[in-house]
Amino acid sequence: MAIDFSKLEDQESEAALDPCKIFSRLEKQHSFSSLRDEQADVLRSWFDVRNRRDNVIKLNVGRGKTLVGLLILKSSLHENQGPALYVTPDKHLNSQVICEAERLGIHTTNEPKSASYGAGESICVVNIHKVFNGLSVFGVNESNLAIGSIVIDDVHACVSSISSQYRIQISKDDDLFKKVIGIFLEDLADQNRPRYLRIKSGDPRAIVEVPFWAWNSKYMEVIDLLTNHQYSDELTFKYPLIQDTFQQCRCVISGERIEIEPYFPPTDIIRSFRAAKRRIYMSATLSDDTMMITHLGAKKESLGRPITPTDSQSIGERMILMPQELNPDLTITEIGKLLMELKKDHNIVVIVPSEFASKHWQEFADQISTKENISEQIDALQHRTGSLTVLINRYDGVDLPGSACRVLVLGGLPRVRSYCDLIDSSILANSTIGLRSQIERIEQGMGRAVRSNDDYCVVLLVGPDITQKIRSIPAKKMLTPSTLAQLDLSRKISNQLPKASISDIRDVVQQCLSRDAEWIRLSKKSQVGLAQNNALNLNMHKIALYEAFQLARIDQYRNATNIVDRAINDTSDEQIKAWLLYWKAIFQGTHDPQNAQNALIAAHKAQPNVGILKPLAPLSYCQISPSRKQASVLVKHHSERFEDPVSTQLFANKLCDFLRYPQDDANSFEQAVGELAWFLGIESQRPEKEYQQGPDNLWGLLGSKYLVIECKSGTVIGNDIAKKDVAQLSHSLDWFQGWYLNSEGIPLLFHPSSKLHRAASRIAGMRVVDDKRLEKLRRNIKSFAKNISDHAISRDVQATSVRLNELKLNSAVFVDEYSVSAKHRT
Repeated sequence: MAIDFSKLEDQESEAALDPCKIFSRLEKQHSFSSLRDEQADVLRSWFDVRNRRDNVIKLNVGRGKTLVGLLILKSSLHENQGPALYVTPDKHLNSQVICEAERLGIHTTNEPKSASYGAGESICVVNIHKVFNGLSVFGVNESNLAIGSIVIDDVHACVSSISSQYRIQISKDDDLFKKVIGIFLEDLADQNRPRYLRIKSGDPRAIVEVPFWAWNSKYMEVIDLLTNHQYSDELTFKYPLIQDTFQQCRCVISGERIEIEPYFPPTDIIRSFRAAKRRIYMSATLSDDTMMITHLGAKKESLGRPITPTDSQSIGERMILMPQELNPDLTITEIGKLLMELKKDHNIVVIVPSEFASKHWQEFADQISTKENISEQIDALQHRTGSLTVLINRYDGVDLPGSACRVLVLGGLPRVRSYCDLIDSSILANSTIGLRSQIERIEQGMGRAVRSNDDYCVVLLVGPDITQKIRSIPAKKMLTPSTLAQLDLSRKISNQLPKASISDIRDVVQQCLSRDAEWIRLSKKSQVGLAQNNALNLNMHKIALYEAFQLARIDQYRNATNIVDRAINDTSDEQIKAWLLYWKAIFQGTHDPQNAQNALIAAHKAQPNVGILKPLAPLSYCQISPSRKQASVLVKHHSERFEDPVSTQLFANKLCDFLRYPQDDANSFEQAVGELAWFLGIESQRPEKEYQQGPDNLWGLLGSKYLVIECKSGTVIGNDIAKKDVAQLSHSLDWFQGWYLNSEGIPLLFHPSSKLHRAASRIAGMRVVDDKRLEKLRRNIKSFAKNISDHAISRDVQATSVRLNELKLNSAVFVDEYSVSAKHRT
């Protein structure tokens, strides 16, 4: 019988395309004997939908994402869908991908201009900065090098890097700084005069957004300045990326730097990326996929369901403990001493939200990583034990597998990355959007140390802010199933350790680290049969803004405004509505300036006391009235907010964490002063933030007495009260007297020192909460929280009133007890 060789050729061709069969034919090292079930699942699912332009693959850490990505690109090359590009967040992960490809027998290059990449003979492996920069070898507004198929690994970390590439930062030490500020001097002063004066004095905590109407009329002047400096170190790689969308940018200025960035990064300016036939985004199972659309340009209509394994995905073994849930009285010092014990046999990594926060861990740390040395220090952790390393704001893009990290500490809530994010997060602080963003970054951080199914570590969430956030009911709904199961198991541990001592916590931690068989069994059992979330998690509000941005780029501002209007009508959340109204005003400002101002006013009405731009017309100020029933108001507040004694104590501890000198985050300190008034049942307001005029805080005391408060939390301890600080307090007192004609305003300054600089003139009746009095206040806040944490007391007005009086926290004596008169040095 004759053989039909053409059929054999078809079979051979089909086999050459199937990534699972490609794997079987590779001349690979023996460690790759076979594909894991979940890898094969994902590869088969991708192969079925491979002609869909954009695909999302969700595969937990340690499940072999790198191998999957390489095989997908290898298959695409066999199908003539090249050249093939593999993108990672940084150079450190680049080398890991190239090493794995070598072990698989897959040819790679790290040079996009190489002939082997262009011919489809090698997969090019680069970091995200190589693709998205103003001098990209792939071309900006032109296609210099083609991309046929692209895999973006750890896509959430890559998007973070992309955002930074599309953000111009001009330091106060740069000549451009003064020139740009000079363009907007009057606008900044009109928007918020106190902060404008602080910016002039170089205060890094003073931040003001340039009003969109000022930007619309003057952005061309900024373009002229930047064009003359476009070859500077800061602008060379960034300015070309945003110059075509410069009108659709926001500009935020502080005493430290200027930040300019587009509403969304126009990544389609890298035309090779936009034209790629296949774009594959790989991530762990995190909670927000919106960035695939808003930052990478995928079409929501064509994005299908994420590709995931058919079986549930566990994420390795993690014992998650919150020491200050177990015992709210535990301090960082006590926890630090525990870590010093544990590091004798294990590597410990602490991730903190800021450089300032790293100082709390300095006495325990062997090294605090910087941008310059982080790669070397992480590499070193793979080959040694017995160290404690602090990472600053590195909640993603860092791998700490195996013995590199056996105890991971998240030391506080993650901070936002940019001034624009800071403003938006202030508006959205307690909304579902704001919470989801925080929860996602916390999960990213917790995932750093468990990088395979067989890996294990202890995760400690330290700080009342992060503890309180994770304990909240809304947060639980946003956690991935694997993390939630691990957290529930850890909570069962907590229930067996009421008021745990530090030695109790050490013993539990050691059970994990010493590989207690019963713990291992329970941990693995908690991950069995978890429900899979196979849907894309998209935030339709952000997508609406992105669609409006795309229309604004082609001057279709009316249509852009209509899209935002529909989004406003679709939400009942007042915070999100205020945020969308603010964005409506931005889009509307180019073609309908009067109604844009009305939208700003509506935003302030929807959500007062947030960082929304002040409209040109003065906002209608709403006065506050002191309450004569402090204890009754307190009982009402606490009954609505706190579910259990731990919640009350964690809230008080969070306040005390922010109420300390020095404090790098001025807004957090001012917010804590406002929340303290709420906690004590005192009526309060933040006029400077809500109305862009008046003091940082205003408290209504008994009768017709008010505290007019300015906060100087960033002042170095030992410095006297400066002339400008007294002047600011004086301006706030003048504002108060203009609005509260028949009331007494007591000028109060939060400042480490009660001594006036010789150039400063004392204001009559001026009081100061200095470092000594603030420490006393912090102690008594914590004592009060313990005293009323029993619901039988906190729900009893008379009992609560007694405890307010005992600790001198009632409004009648608060000023005398916790402040002193400001005086010059003798």
